[in-house]
Amino acid sequence: MAVVACDARLMMAPQPLPYKGKGRQGIFCIETPLLADLEIGDSRGHALSHPDKAAMVVHRQPAFARLNGAMHTSTSSLAHALQECSTPQDRAAAIQGAIDAQAAAGGGTVRLPAGVWRITTITLRSGITLDLPFACVIEAHDDLADYPRGAVFVGNKDRQPYHLIAAHDCENVGIIGDGVIDGRGPAFWHPPMRELAAQGVDVDAYCDEHQLPAVYRNRNHPWYREKKQRVSPLCDLVRCQGLTLRGITIRNSPGWTVHLHDCDDVSIHGITIRNNLLGPNTDGLDINGCHDVRISDCDLTCGDDAIILKSMDDARTCERITVSNCILASNCAALGIGAEIVHAIRDVTFTGCVIRQALRAVQIEMWDAGLVENIVVSDISGTCDADVPLQRAIYVDIQHHGRTDGALGRCRNLIFSNIALRCRGRSMFTAADGAVIEHITLRDIQITYPCIEDPQQSVAAQSSSQMSNDCPETRDKPAAIVCDNVHYLLMDNVRAIWPGADVEEVVAAANNAVNPFHGNIPMHGCWLRRVRHAVIRCPFLRAHDPHHTGMADLVDTDCSDLEHIT
Repeated sequence: MAVVACDARLMMAPQPLPYKGKGRQGIFCIETPLLADLEIGDSRGHALSHPDKAAMVVHRQPAFARLNGAMHTSTSSLAHALQECSTPQDRAAAIQGAIDAQAAAGGGTVRLPAGVWRITTITLRSGITLDLPFACVIEAHDDLADYPRGAVFVGNKDRQPYHLIAAHDCENVGIIGDGVIDGRGPAFWHPPMRELAAQGVDVDAYCDEHQLPAVYRNRNHPWYREKKQRVSPLCDLVRCQGLTLRGITIRNSPGWTVHLHDCDDVSIHGITIRNNLLGPNTDGLDINGCHDVRISDCDLTCGDDAIILKSMDDARTCERITVSNCILASNCAALGIGAEIVHAIRDVTFTGCVIRQALRAVQIEMWDAGLVENIVVSDISGTCDADVPLQRAIYVDIQHHGRTDGALGRCRNLIFSNIALRCRGRSMFTAADGAVIEHITLRDIQITYPCIEDPQQSVAAQSSSQMSNDCPETRDKPAAIVCDNVHYLLMDNVRAIWPGADVEEVVAAANNAVNPFHGNIPMHGCWLRRVRHAVIRCPFLRAHDPHHTGMADLVDTDCSDLEHIT
């Protein structure tokens, strides 16, 4: 006998009594206070009840149960339907049918059965919780012609019209469980050029055939390259209120993994993301124009930004966001804000997180004329050791990027404290002339250098737009801390621990074909340009001078009202 509502109270029911009536055969349980709120229904939506109103029924093949007003679908019925399906579209339709029926009945939980189910898009409805139990895997079908085509966003190639799970304008919706969502990323990518070259493939001919840009043709590059169209974001959740993501594992996303767009009252707890670190633009959580978001106790591995906050053209402000107790790995930013900030991002805390790997541990990038304010980053530890050039521990930058109207973003009220990182690169706080980063506190920050990435080599060799591009006088300066156009700066107990006696061995291990720029080079403690109203109390922020060339601890250019306490 199948029991639908997975509730401990069903296990406590008394001995059932057989009953046959109205053409339906079932088993009744005499009512107890434990079961007084249970209603059972068949696949046609008919409620099943005993003629004696003091009894409850458990049907042999129920399709739904209502407990405390919450609906629960029959896992066994859905499993049978899925097993009968022969195509990903049919399986998606079967799941969608269960979701729609559940929503029409007032909402509740749709629990998928164990198994591997390759599908196209499913769309959640208000009041629906999708439960993916242990041993349940839903996979993305690889033929985009079989997907429904959603809205197109012009201006970001990672916001495609194809998704595996979508929810638009929903209330009280969630995805929970111990199961897996698998995006099957490699099905939507070109293989790494290094891999093709090793197989003897003519890389130029391959790139010509697939119309890939010249930047993709580097035979040393280990990264996958995205096809023009793919399933991205894998989960697209738009204008939802009361959204919960809990416990699930998402892996192999072809592009962005979870995109939250203009959502309110969001809880993301205990989820795991396992994307390919060499995958293209495989962001973890993109929080775009959302309010009141709590992200906690997550473990994310991503090829691009792990957790990133945005406020894009078609979004709202992004406000009241907390991220805590997460473990993060990325080949880009572990914790980030931007670069698309058209409106405002404010009132954000990143706290208690461990960085397993990153190119930049924490970043705030502004490419648009928006506002960033009231940001607190605290209690962060870990390692920035991605095998990619232009490493930075902390990076804050305002630039024009592609804008031609001269407008620049505004960034103020930033606190970075209690941070301990291993990193081969610098920390940079830079703004284009005409913009200012103001009211910034750096307190109790310790950066340990196993070796040093030479910025004067790596910056010149790269064409990245994420390297203080509108600050030509400072972007390649050799210093642990670089500041340009910063007002009201407080630095208190910031220290750099420079390479030790084993530096040559570390350099030999760190250098590779992608990033050959490591060494034991001289570095200043701090390099300042156009800094106004600053207090620096950092007795351990000294220069690294391995060749005894007289490197200064601090260099300042065109600064005023600067108090340096050694």
